[in-house]
Amino acid sequence: MAIMKKNVTQTVKDGLCLGCGVCQDICPKDCITIVHERTNSPSVDNDACIDCGKCLKVCSGIGCDIKKRSESLFGAKDIKEDIYIGRYLKCYSGYSTDYEIRYHSASGGCLSQFLIFLLEKKIIDGAVVTGFAKGNPMQPHAYIAKTKDEVLAGRSSKYCVVSYDGIATEILNHPRKYVIVGLPCHIQAFRKLADVDRKIRESVIGYFPIYCSSNKNMESQEYMLWRYHIDKDKLAEFAYRDEGCLGKMFFRDKNRNSMGAPIEFLDFYRGVRAFFNVPRCNVCSDFYGEIGDVCFGDLNKDDDDDDPIGINSIVVRSEYWHNILKQCVADGYLELREIDEKTMNEAQTYCSSYKKGEGFYATWRLRKMLGMKNPQYDNLREVSPGIKAYIKAVEKFCMYFVGKHRWMWPLIKMLDKNKKN
Repeated sequence: MAIMKKNVTQTVKDGLCLGCGVCQDICPKDCITIVHERTNSPSVDNDACIDCGKCLKVCSGIGCDIKKRSESLFGAKDIKEDIYIGRYLKCYSGYSTDYEIRYHSASGGCLSQFLIFLLEKKIIDGAVVTGFAKGNPMQPHAYIAKTKDEVLAGRSSKYCVVSYDGIATEILNHPRKYVIVGLPCHIQAFRKLADVDRKIRESVIGYFPIYCSSNKNMESQEYMLWRYHIDKDKLAEFAYRDEGCLGKMFFRDKNRNSMGAPIEFLDFYRGVRAFFNVPRCNVCSDFYGEIGDVCFGDLNKDDDDDDPIGINSIVVRSEYWHNILKQCVADGYLELREIDEKTMNEAQTYCSSYKKGEGFYATWRLRKMLGMKNPQYDNLREVSPGIKAYIKAVEKFCMYFVGKHRWMWPLIKMLDKNKKN
């Protein structure tokens, strides 16, 4: 009888893997390979595995001591704390002062503009961002951007699983000053990696998470091609969001001509609902990226409602990075104004209603009742879900089933309120 070894194989079996890919680079025997398919899961050569457990030490899928880490990382005397946002110094809304960056980036372009500032001022040597792979316009690809053009090649949101395999190895082979841009799960994994690797700890000087409600698997892209009648062989360029606030989803050919009418991003996003969500994401309690230094996302409130270009919201937790952000504003790269936590949370209702609300705890308890494993977090609250929350949780489980079966995709389209495409 084969002996079960202590590695991320168990994470995958338990349905907890988030597909971040960081485990591949920490393995001292190179026996982990990220399989870039539906959810980017690791495949482990158990014969080569030496049972060191390092992959589990960096695994964000099994959970994270978010509260403990946040208290250790962010201890300024004027630090504030909110049950949804976590520990923070200031919250801002704002946008890039470069019209083109603002217009073609998600929301206000603050993140792209800030990275450009950091590179131009030589505060960093590179930033880990996500673009699309050469030769495959819908395949997400994480890379280290070292120039303005490389930053802009990765601008705007990617609503699918992204693996960071190979990134830590590149940083270790070329130790300089880097920042990591990613979803909260990526940030958690790299924070854990920094705990066990001194070179990573010294080279990665900043962590910039992007707010995340839930991620989608790669089958969501196949659905889009089918749903909107796109010939994949003729597709040369793809964007989830472009041209203004929230923006439109574009499919373009090699001449940059639109393949079909651009789709309003919200029409797409609401249309697919949870059918292609990664189930593990629904038991993640970290929406804002609570152990990140500077966190970026949409605003979706007040002046953003009527703004055709885009406005970001930003949460700053680190004193060091707060000072640099203020210098970025002073040098004319960004326009920011302070907002309070009430404005921030009202703009991100998903966080209060789901990530830290009844929806999260209903899914958590339902998984437990079904004998499924849950991750371990230290920032959970005592919340008693109502019957509606349980009904919605069951509904999501049903959606996952439908999304997995291509022959059922016409049902998703039938339920899509956006009938014009």
